Amino acid sequence: MNTDTHAKSLVPATAALSHPGLIRIVSDIDDNGALERHLLSRTLTGLSRWQLRQASAVGRALGLLKASTHGGIPSLVLTPAGEALAEVYDTAARWARTHHHPSDVSDFVTRVQATLTLLGSAPAGSNGHVLELDYESLDGPRTVLASWVRDHGATFAAQLTAASQDEMELAA
Repeated sequence: MNTDTHAKSLVPATAALSHPGLIRIVSDIDDNGALERHLLSRTLTGLSRWQLRQASAVGRALGLLKASTHGGIPSLVLTPAGEALAEVYDTAARWARTHHHPSDVSDFVTRVQATLTLLGSAPAGSNGHVLELDYESLDGPRTVLASWVRDHGATFAAQLTAASQDEMELAA
């Protein structure tokens, strides 16, 4: 796969994976284990019930989360793709913290979203804009994301295509 095609394959992934609720759910389950569904709003404060429902639905639709019972209690757990995605999020957040991106005092979700946005954008100078960040410094997060897309991309792409078709049918 050439670099141009490879970079283009990251764009839909970065857009789909940047959902703030999804970032929070995947990261919380990765850090703390199964997330009891009835405790979602208490655990993930700052997100409305609608945002939580949307994020968990997106996570399940993309094959990142699955419903389970943990000690007899309905819970959400990570699939193997979700576990690997948590590593992508952690790497993106570490890179952003190290490079003070997007600012010195950003939270985890903002750091992940900003890094994924950079990974999904064109290289520096492509639109005549000079970025202050060195795109070569993004090699670590780009490598982890590309590995995730390579390992889980087929299922993920199928889910994205199905979701896009559903959205188009609803819009019609």
